[in-house]
Amino acid sequence: MALSLRKKQGGGQPQIPTASTGDIAFLILIFFMSTSMFAKEKGLKIVLPEQGEATKIKAENILTVAVNPAGQVLVGDELVDVDHVQEIVVRRLAENKDLAIALRVSRKAPYEVMIKVFDELKLAKAERVSLMPVLEEEGAGP
Repeated sequence: MALSLRKKQGGGQPQIPTASTGDIAFLILIFFMSTSMFAKEKGLKIVLPEQGEATKIKAENILTVAVNPAGQVLVGDELVDVDHVQEIVVRRLAENKDLAIALRVSRKAPYEVMIKVFDELKLAKAERVSLMPVLEEEGAGP
């Protein structure tokens, strides 16, 4: 018995079978999709009144808080910093228990400023907050 040390004809490079890699990739994908926990987007918790519950509020009982397109905050006609909204609203609520806050935000205003103002109103314990519709601004499309 002689040991043959010759190479086999047409041997070339060894190959790895790749026919099932697509199946394995899909199985791994399905595994991770089924075992992953997806975060549920919470959004803003806003209690909307029932339809037809429109109530008239006297003008002296409304405090308008507005955010303009530049992201500046106006409480009434006074330009204020976002961090001061809470103390102003707390003071005004102490003066007038029937005060309702009308929050008016420009469509072009930065979203984060609106959220900060909304958070400041919640910290001030303002329970009567109304989101006011914004009229079409100059230069805004249809």
